[in-house]
Amino acid sequence: MSTDELLHKLGVLLGASMIISGAILGIWLLSRFPPMPAFLTAPAQAAQPAFSPIGHAAAASPLTATNSPLKTDVETAAPLITGVASGLPPQLTEALSSRGVLTATLSGAETDGDASLILSYAQTNGIPVYRQTFAVANRFQTVNASIRWQHVQAAWQGVSSRYRLVAILAETRDALEATLGPAGPNVREYAAIDEIVEALAGDPFSLTFVPFERLTPQLVVVDIDGQNPVENNARFDDDAYPFAATVYARPGPAPAPAAALDELLNALPAGNRDPERLTVVAMTGVTAMVRYTAAQMDQRGTAWPAEVIGPELAQADITAISNEVPFVEDCETDLDPDNLVFCSKPEYLEALLATGVDIVGLTGNHINDYGTAGARDALDLYAEAGLPVYGGGADLAAARAPLLVEHNGNRLAFLGANSYGPPSAWATEFSPGSAPFDLSVMSATIRNLKTEGEADVVFAELQYQESYYAEPLADQRLDFRALVRAGADIVTGVQSHVPQAAEFLDGNLILYGLGNLYFDQMWREDTRQGLIAKHTIYEGRHLSTQLLPTILYDYGQPRWASPTEHAAILEKVFAAGQ
Repeated sequence: MSTDELLHKLGVLLGASMIISGAILGIWLLSRFPPMPAFLTAPAQAAQPAFSPIGHAAAASPLTATNSPLKTDVETAAPLITGVASGLPPQLTEALSSRGVLTATLSGAETDGDASLILSYAQTNGIPVYRQTFAVANRFQTVNASIRWQHVQAAWQGVSSRYRLVAILAETRDALEATLGPAGPNVREYAAIDEIVEALAGDPFSLTFVPFERLTPQLVVVDIDGQNPVENNARFDDDAYPFAATVYARPGPAPAPAAALDELLNALPAGNRDPERLTVVAMTGVTAMVRYTAAQMDQRGTAWPAEVIGPELAQADITAISNEVPFVEDCETDLDPDNLVFCSKPEYLEALLATGVDIVGLTGNHINDYGTAGARDALDLYAEAGLPVYGGGADLAAARAPLLVEHNGNRLAFLGANSYGPPSAWATEFSPGSAPFDLSVMSATIRNLKTEGEADVVFAELQYQESYYAEPLADQRLDFRALVRAGADIVTGVQSHVPQAAEFLDGNLILYGLGNLYFDQMWREDTRQGLIAKHTIYEGRHLSTQLLPTILYDYGQPRWASPTEHAAILEKVFAAGQ
């Protein structure tokens, strides 16, 4: 509705009665609220910048500070009263409360006669002011995280042939019914997310519909027709995503100053998913561009390994690659399968750049294969390319120092260590290498990051003893879990040449091994398999993780797994975590 149309409707609805009701309202308010609270009698603040719903250009804003569609010619000193429908998002009601706005809860179609503004899910005569994005989610151990919108609707209505339970937070029923219609008999209400996680844990034939910001990593978010809200806006189209409830504002019967309404509406949050508070971190398994991988790169181009999966990884906000091998001048390609002294040609860095690499983990046990001079040359190359490193460095202090990264207000810390050795790969007080693993040292570093408030989310990596089984070693479980107990939010194994188990401890995620990324191990089916982990961080909290399986081809180029391969890899990973 245009500004002129809404102004006209206001005139028709209110007319001359607004002046009379304004006088009556003033007398009523004085009798009901003596004396007037100071925050209600303070001078009006300057108008806020033009309001624009998140995900839409400011030019499309339905409200501006200079031309409000809720403008009225009647000015009054009375405090604003806003009528709010039941079940509105808490961010909205909290925003109103923080600004000293009095609220009156509406019942059904009832309109509070004292309200100057009405906020509800009803679109009639209203303008959109808040977008509440919902996510469809299932238990983390779900192998097919994709659904069609009509199947979401069928599940909600209780007519789905697959989903027998839809779990929701009780407080969200009104928003969901405004979006999807009346709930079916299979919809159950829960008081907390933890209860939903427990309800879904043993039931693959269930879904949950959760407000975006209330997600937990113990749930996997299901994409709807290819759109997933835990992705950043490089891959997520807010306009194409169907699952959102809209809160509308319309004039109430009581008059109010136009400036006050403008100020209030422009101060309200635009929604519960702000892309400027979201960070996607992509993490990968073993990279060793040597032997047959190197030979393929020599023939097909240095970016060849990244041609298929690189574009996807490059769209993450932060892409972390664990590169085990130093870049060494005059490195020669050696095809001897028994050769375990590794180097990569400096030009192979192009493969990492084509993958969108932002940071590099140096916990690998080959970092000093060409001596400390080779390790220093590699560190210089990373520095010249503007690539920060962690888990290894020019000396012991540098290797153990956490890498602190801030993106969209999310403060992240990355640190790693090498448990397996050999000792020649470890950094010393005066020489480069990977950080030797000391549980007490690494745990203390993690605790300090959290207690000193330096990081919201801590990523810890370990290069552990190599194993070619999905089930982690007994000591591996103990050490990885110890890092979670120290405060790490996500612990990742970067040593394994096969995908290993995934599990949660105290709500925090452990990925024991991601398998190979760029390497030539074509000799077993499981060494050809890999995992890419995409973690979504929102407002300083680990919100969600996606596991994307890959299959290695031609001795060094991973491709996305087929649906059958995808399911087989994840089923094995989840079974190993039981």
